[in-house]
Amino acid sequence: MAGRKKPEATLIVNPNAGRLPGAARADVVAALRKHFRLQELSTTARDTGTKLSADAAASGVGLVISFGGDGHVNEVANGVAGTTSSLGIIPGGTMNVFARALGIPLDPVASVEFLVAALQRSPRVVPLGQMDDRYFTVSAGCGFDAEAAERVERYLRSKRLFGELFFYWSAFRVLAMSYRHRSPWMELRGSFGEVPVAMAVANNAGPYAYFANRPVNLAPSVELTGGLDVFALKKMRIEALPFYTWRVAVSGDLVHHNDAFYANDVDEFELSSDQPFARHVDGEPLPPARSARFRVVKNALRVRA
Repeated sequence: MAGRKKPEATLIVNPNAGRLPGAARADVVAALRKHFRLQELSTTARDTGTKLSADAAASGVGLVISFGGDGHVNEVANGVAGTTSSLGIIPGGTMNVFARALGIPLDPVASVEFLVAALQRSPRVVPLGQMDDRYFTVSAGCGFDAEAAERVERYLRSKRLFGELFFYWSAFRVLAMSYRHRSPWMELRGSFGEVPVAMAVANNAGPYAYFANRPVNLAPSVELTGGLDVFALKKMRIEALPFYTWRVAVSGDLVHHNDAFYANDVDEFELSSDQPFARHVDGEPLPPARSARFRVVKNALRVRA
């Protein structure tokens, strides 16, 4: 961009994301400053990224950059969605699922160069999923995986220290300790009919997660340009955990397991229960609820990718 005025951008950093050393974070910020007139902001608590990004978009900033993990990207995307501002992503988390889905390099410094090159093209306009009034980029879950996500967020030190392993250990602990997940206790309703389930995940993009750099595909047919894919387990059996694990991590085919329900390219659906259930969006826990409405929102987000 030599010889031209640098474009304005707002960088919103999650200082608690991933395991990136402070010096490496400083290198990323320095690289961004070479290309942008940069305002740098940091989140101070959960959901502050949404307000910071919404304020930046409202002030007319054309590019709002998220530097953090998937939960941080979710917050910034919620602030930018529906505006004329574009989202830029510098991966700084544990799995960086949405960044991978968009083809963004995982190395933070390399992702800066990728972002600069993307400014020479029109922004990519993508749909977002929505659970009630909260957008999600990759997935939103209710029940089992939301309780696992909540447990991960309670132990941030272990999350940073053990990374992906702690996500899966938390999931095992929740399944092993919570007997009520073994039988259907929620009900899915949509164009596919009514299905009693023990947990459910709405997928806007894939894969759902990664383990040792291998994709974990709960929704093998999901496309970012389409509707939502719905994955659910009609019952959960701890004795079947080895089979669940094999099908997810090795064969990549859990949707054909007898315990599973799967629907592809759905515009909207609803989940309800007599008991409050845990919820998450892109791994960020939300307050429990007795019902949740899901839909896909077309052309919701402009992304520089």
